Amino acid sequence: MNGEKQLINQIKITCFPRIHISLIGMNNDGYRINGGIGFSITAPLIICQFKESDIIEIIDERILKLDETEKTKLLQVLYNAQKEYFLKKSIKIVITGNGLPHYGLGSNTAIYLSSIEALMLINNKRYDSKTIKRLSTRGGTSGIGINTYFEGGFVLDIGIKNNNESLKPSSIAIRNGLLPLVIHNCKSPDWKIGICIPKFIKNKSEKEEIDFFESNCPINKSSVEKILYESLFGITSAIIENDYSVFCKSINEIQSMQWKKLERTQYNSKLENLERTIFDLGADCVGMSSLGPTLFFLSENIENIILNLSKIYPETICYFSSLNNQGRIISYD
Repeated sequence: MNGEKQLINQIKITCFPRIHISLIGMNNDGYRINGGIGFSITAPLIICQFKESDIIEIIDERILKLDETEKTKLLQVLYNAQKEYFLKKSIKIVITGNGLPHYGLGSNTAIYLSSIEALMLINNKRYDSKTIKRLSTRGGTSGIGINTYFEGGFVLDIGIKNNNESLKPSSIAIRNGLLPLVIHNCKSPDWKIGICIPKFIKNKSEKEEIDFFESNCPINKSSVEKILYESLFGITSAIIENDYSVFCKSINEIQSMQWKKLERTQYNSKLENLERTIFDLGADCVGMSSLGPTLFFLSENIENIILNLSKIYPETICYFSSLNNQGRIISYD
């Protein structure tokens, strides 16, 4: 909780991206809906700088930017926070860094959370993480990004109780403050990870993501059970026991399961060919983060894969990253 009483008018928040391995309960005939598994990574970063201002202003200086609709939504979230907590000061937001929107790395969630947190800090308002999560309106479908923002590490959540809620992406799944139930949140092993952002594959807009959910939900119950098995017996146990081999096997298994397969088919053979090349170069596993098209991979020789991959596919952005156990970094400079 922020409890210091000091005059703050300028803040920088460095946010770490997250890998979202898979959603889980994407059907309506069970006890719960949604849920997911994922973990924080060290790169690429999203950097948000905030200054006290007369009005709320958003400037996105990244190569790919928030569109006007997304800016309007963020503005409304900030206005609502101001109104609820009687916050007199506004903020100017400048977004930089290499974390790009709609590439499956959770940049929008990080921007929402950091903007709300900065607004509270500049207004010298006490808060806790639960308040920031609620005010952000994010995490309506999965709790990965809203939890790794504060703590880093690995997260397994099992969504919310099934009250015949519709299955929607986090961008529009407003749960009126109801947050996904986190079953396990722990430190991740000290594993290196490669990140491949394929610029030659068009990413999905927020509208396309909404259409995808409407067209493909719900999935069948047996598929949910298979994803849950891999999520718990595969991924989570491997993270806890530092079992690299089981983790990689489970990542590969999940790629062919119904929900992830549906996500992957949005990109047809281009994604398959890129994945095959990464395997041929020596990867032990390759997965797609969230709705993609970003791919992540683990190997004993990630640097070599990245070097050769960049030669074969010059229209990719690759990062040598690692699993991250640190939450966002707040600095006052």
